[in-house]
Amino acid sequence: MPTMVDSGQRRCTRCGALLSRFNAGTRCASCQDGPAARRADPAFWRDPTVRRAVAAWELGTVVKLFRKHTGLSQTGVARMVNIDQAEVSRLERGLKQIRDRRQFVQWTDALGVPEELLGLLPATDPHTPDATSRPGTADTGARGYVALPEGPGQLLLPAGRSVSTTALPVLTLPAASFIGDSLRLDSRPELDAWCTMPMRALVVANRTVDGAVRQFVTDARPSGVRGTASDPVDVPAAYELDDLTYGILWAMSGFEAALLGDDQALHTSLASLTASPGSPLASDHGLTEVSTMLIGSETAARYILGHRDHLGDAPVFWTREQRGEEAATWLFFRHKYRYLERMAPRRPGGTSGRGFCVPETAVASSPAYERVLLFLSIALMESFGIRTWVTDDGGFAHTDGFALSHGRRAVIATWVRTEGASHLAVTARPGALRTFADVTGHVSQHSTTAAEQAGQRLAATAEYLGLDASWLGRRCAQLSAVGTERLARPRSRLLGLEGLEAACRFVAEQMVIIPRTRTAPTR
Repeated sequence: MPTMVDSGQRRCTRCGALLSRFNAGTRCASCQDGPAARRADPAFWRDPTVRRAVAAWELGTVVKLFRKHTGLSQTGVARMVNIDQAEVSRLERGLKQIRDRRQFVQWTDALGVPEELLGLLPATDPHTPDATSRPGTADTGARGYVALPEGPGQLLLPAGRSVSTTALPVLTLPAASFIGDSLRLDSRPELDAWCTMPMRALVVANRTVDGAVRQFVTDARPSGVRGTASDPVDVPAAYELDDLTYGILWAMSGFEAALLGDDQALHTSLASLTASPGSPLASDHGLTEVSTMLIGSETAARYILGHRDHLGDAPVFWTREQRGEEAATWLFFRHKYRYLERMAPRRPGGTSGRGFCVPETAVASSPAYERVLLFLSIALMESFGIRTWVTDDGGFAHTDGFALSHGRRAVIATWVRTEGASHLAVTARPGALRTFADVTGHVSQHSTTAAEQAGQRLAATAEYLGLDASWLGRRCAQLSAVGTERLARPRSRLLGLEGLEAACRFVAEQMVIIPRTRTAPTR
């Protein structure tokens, strides 16, 4: 629980960063309980091996060489950039790669790479010929993904912090025609067989537009689309493969694979779930991290709902999600959408709000598709009349999640980054209530996305996350018009698309330019 300290400016005794007024210690969150950040000698950066790794965007190699030179552990490097140790491990093993120049530069800035080396970086990722320097800009998003070759293959979706690597079978075919807002694939034997696959599989339509290959993806078994096996397949132009649709597929596929893999043990765990302080989370069943996330999330939701009547008409909330993988649970976990319906302000125009702590380091280390998911999750809150606040102050990163009724009580319910054990408690102590009120009060007054109107807050959120607001508005309008069922139909009963569709509708209403009658197959 955060503690109030005096309002004078204080700095971290290790790195010199300004300390949050709610941080009673002498070190910032990044420096707590770890070795001081170390800088490499200038000679290190002159080493040809290091220079080649920087020029080739081999961040994992750079980090390994940096650690060997400085003697830092993976945990030490993780604290330098305010991420998890597992993230550093994935980088070094090649399981995760930074493919956005802006993110790469921010990483190298944290490591202290000299300016002259950054000046040698190409404008695009040298490993991905079609990648762009800034994901999410209006003219480049679809070309940020390497085209899938025609014929049968697979789309490899990378591992996240909790989501495992997922490989989806893909059949890529040239579109026979582009009619209205759909690309048509004529019936052929391989397509007919592909569309009967019981597992999640994709069909991709290729279309050359202005000399560039664009790709449009759909679920191979969309409900209610084909009358018979010999009918053609129509792929909505709204399903163009870009940061938005890739993020949806990445989260849904990763969540789904983990939950279905744990189906029996997860059913047993949920059946015996008790949302009370100190109750176990059934972690002894060997569940995947995603299943543990779901159990922790549902435990916290049940606990808060059990105290709903004591929280008044417009409680304020604090949440710990910092990245798209964590935040996407709001979009796809079915119980979380039902929770939002019950916790929404009871009166129109209420003052309910939700605070997020998203440090710049979290933004820098997240790929564009994850930032899109975080943006949509924030939009979902706004769609329920919950005003959102975003702080970049890392001093709040360890604050427990809570729901607060001013002057009455606070319900503490934390499941994010708690190592599989939810933190649950209720307090009516005046000192604790003042502390929580100070947290939300400070963040609401110093939000990086502060604005009067929801659309303005969403535009500011997009800007902070390095996303193009006009592109988000247009793409969400396109998805909202056709729905997302044919793109990412859930196979698990624990997952749903209600949150995603509500977020897309709201973004379209708040941010879109007047829709066109025909959706061109461009971003």
